[in-house]
Amino acid sequence: MSATRWLYSVVEFIGDRAQVTVLMSNAEHVVTAVGTHDEMFTIIAQMGAEGWELSVTDHSITTLALRGITRTDVRRLWFKKPLEG
Repeated sequence: MSATRWLYSVVEFIGDRAQVTVLMSNAEHVVTAVGTHDEMFTIIAQMGAEGWELSVTDHSITTLALRGITRTDVRRLWFKKPLEG
């Protein structure tokens, strides 16, 4: 019995922007910027239909020390999908 090999992707909500990054083993990751959060929700639904599974979520807030008021709110959803073959 061989171990399952996975393809990984991260969906990031960065402030009012969003993007999807598919992580490739050859380091040629595919990054797709998405216009709105509503569009991202549609993409997440499509990913589920294509066999992607939510595996981990994380949330971070970064504040630039010199400016003190600049905050970046980032939410990440990590997905995985079994590779065929």
